Amino acid sequence: AFYQNIKANKVISGGSTISMQTIRLSRNGKSRTLFEKAKEFFLALRMEITYSKDDILNMYASNAPFGGNIVGLEAASWKYYGRSPNKLSWGEITSLAVLPNAPSLIYPGKNQDKLKLKRNRLLDKLYKAGEIDELTCNLAKEEVLPNKTYPIPRIAPHLLERVIKDGKKGQRVKSTLQKTLQETSNKVVDNYHNILSNNEIHNIAALIIDVKTGKVISYTGNSNCPQKNSGKDVDIITSSRSSGSILKPFLYSFMLQDGEILPYTLIPDIPTQISGFSPKNFDKTYDGMVPAAEALARSLNVPAVRMLQNYGLEKFHYKLNKLNLSTINKSSNHYGLSLILGGAEVTLWDICNEYLKMAQTLNDNKIKDSYYVLKDSSNNIENEAIFKHGALWWTFEALSTLIRPTEEGDWQNFESSQKIAWKTGTSFGHRDAWAIGITPKYIVGVWVGNADGEGRPGLTGSIAAAPILFKLFKNLDKSAWFKKPEWDLMNIKICNKSGYLASDICDDTRFIQAPLLAERTDICPYHKIIHLDKDKQYRVNSSCYPSYDIKAEPWFILPAVEEWYFKKNNAFYKKLPEYKSDCKEYSINNIGIVYPRQYSKIFIPKNLDGSTEKVIFELVHRVPNSKIYWHLDSSYIGFSKGSHKMEITANTGKHIITLVDELGETVIWNFEVVNK
Repeated sequence: AFYQNIKANKVISGGSTISMQTIRLSRNGKSRTLFEKAKEFFLALRMEITYSKDDILNMYASNAPFGGNIVGLEAASWKYYGRSPNKLSWGEITSLAVLPNAPSLIYPGKNQDKLKLKRNRLLDKLYKAGEIDELTCNLAKEEVLPNKTYPIPRIAPHLLERVIKDGKKGQRVKSTLQKTLQETSNKVVDNYHNILSNNEIHNIAALIIDVKTGKVISYTGNSNCPQKNSGKDVDIITSSRSSGSILKPFLYSFMLQDGEILPYTLIPDIPTQISGFSPKNFDKTYDGMVPAAEALARSLNVPAVRMLQNYGLEKFHYKLNKLNLSTINKSSNHYGLSLILGGAEVTLWDICNEYLKMAQTLNDNKIKDSYYVLKDSSNNIENEAIFKHGALWWTFEALSTLIRPTEEGDWQNFESSQKIAWKTGTSFGHRDAWAIGITPKYIVGVWVGNADGEGRPGLTGSIAAAPILFKLFKNLDKSAWFKKPEWDLMNIKICNKSGYLASDICDDTRFIQAPLLAERTDICPYHKIIHLDKDKQYRVNSSCYPSYDIKAEPWFILPAVEEWYFKKNNAFYKKLPEYKSDCKEYSINNIGIVYPRQYSKIFIPKNLDGSTEKVIFELVHRVPNSKIYWHLDSSYIGFSKGSHKMEITANTGKHIITLVDELGETVIWNFEVVNK
C-alpha cells in the first residue's frame, strides 16, 4: 500500500494489521497521513509487546464499526440478530466478521450481494483452514443475511444508568441481577402500570434483595410508560420521596428495645393537637386506646405521633441518622413530629437497605449493605447492629398480622402460603405509595406514584403498592419464618387489658416473652380499686354505707376522653357504676377536654361581612346524658347534654371557660385568641 500510494502520488489503498486498526480506533479518528500512520505503527508495536493476541482481538472486536452507529461485536450481534454473539451460527458470525472491513459500503439491508460474497469467501477460508467441515460451510452459505435491526434489550436500563454514574462507563460490568427474575419483575410492574395508568398513575419502582448475601437480584427503576413526559427515565429507586408511614416500624422497635413500651401497651388514639400540629388517622376515626402492635399493623397516625413525642424527637432523629438514611440530613426541629408521618424524604434504596439490616440482624447474618454488581467479599461493608433481636422479632410479628389485599385475604389457608412482615406508607396528598416486605430470605420494596409528584385519589400503599409486593413475592422461594430469639427475651407478666406490666390489682393477666429491658416499663396505671355496695351495683364510701358491707373491686378505668372512644369498640369495657343516691361524694375527672387543648392559641377568622366566625369547643363526660353548664369568662353561655359541643365567639386576648356538671365537678379551660 505504501508503494502504491508513493507511485500514484496519492492515497489509493491502505493496509494495517488488526493491532494497528485497534490503535486507530482508540485514537478517535485521527487524520490518515503518513505521520499518523507511523505513530500507529509504533503504538501497535508497543501494544503487541504488552498484550496477547487474544486480548488485542477482544479490544478490536469491542470497538470495531459494524455499520451505521453500531460499534462493537456484542452490540452488532444484538442489533442484527437479537441475541448475544455466543449464540450465533457460523453463517451469522461470519456475516458480522466481514462488516468492519467496509462498514460504510456494506450494510445489512443494502449491498446484499457484496455482503454475501464477502461472507462466503470467509466461510471458504474457514473450511480450508479446517475450522469447519464442508457440510457446515455449505449450510452456512444458505443462511439468510440480516436485513433489519432489532432493538437492544433493555432489561435493567435504570441500573445501567446508575452504573455509569458510579464511574463504570465503558467497563463490562457483571451485575448481581437474576435475569429471569428481573424479566418477571419488569412484567409484573408493566402489568400493574397498565391498570394504574387508568387513574393517571404512571410510575412504579421495585427492588428485590437477597437477605443472606445482600445482593440485589431485581432492579426495576421505573415502569415503561409510553406516555410523553411521564418521567419513565427517572430512577425512582434512588429518588427522594416522602416517607409516609414507612418509618413507623423503626420507632416501634426502638421503643421496645429501650424499655419504653411493651408489645401490647395501650397508646392513646384520640383527637390530638401538639403545638399547632393535629395528626389525623387515615380513616378519620379514633379508637380511644389501641395496643402498640395493633397501632403499627394498622399504621395509625395519632398513636405514632404520641409514641414519638413520648420517646423523644431528638432521640429518634439521632437513631435514624445512625441508620444511614442519607436524605434525612436536616435537624430534628426541621422535621418536627411529622417526621413519623412522612415529614422527611427517603429513597427506596435506603429504606430497603435498613429493612435488610433488620432481617440480617434477626438471622444472625453479618450486617451488610446491599450491592448490585459483583465484588470481592473483602469489600463488603459490615455495619453495627443498631436493632436488638427481641425487639425485631416482635416488630416483624406485628407487621405480619396486617390484613393483606383482597386477593391475598385467605393466604393462611394455602399450603404454599408465605408468612411476610410488610408495611405500607402513603404520603400527604396521595403522592407516594410504599410497600416493603420482609422474610428471612428476601426484602422486596415497591413504590408507586408519579415522578413529578402529582397526587392521585386512591394512590395509597395498601391499594396501589401492596398488590404488586405480593405478586413479586409469588415469584420468590418460600422460607421458614424467623426463629424466635429466646436468649434476647424475658418472661414478664402483663395486664391483658392495658398491655402494661401487671400490677397487684390487675384481674386479667398473662405471661409473654418481651425484650430484655421490659422491666423498665410502667406498671398498669388504669386499674384502680373502687368500693361497691354488697350487691356490687353502686359505688359507696364509709360515710354513707356500712364498712363491713363494702366490697373492694379492681376496675379498669381509662381517662375520660380515651374512654369515650374506647368503649364504642370494646364490648368488655365496663363503665364505672354510679354512686348510691344517698352518697354525696362524686367522682372526679368525669369531664375530658377534646378540643382545643388547655392553653391553646386560636385564630378565629372573619367572614366577608366582617363578622367573626365561631370555633366549636368539644368535651366528653363519662356519664351518658349528663348535663354540663358552660361559662365564658364570667358569663353563662349555655349548656350541653349527651354530645358536649359549644360554638364559642371571643375577642382577641386570653379567656377562661368554666365547665360545671350536674354533680358539681368543675373544670377550668384556658385559651387565647390571637390575631393572624
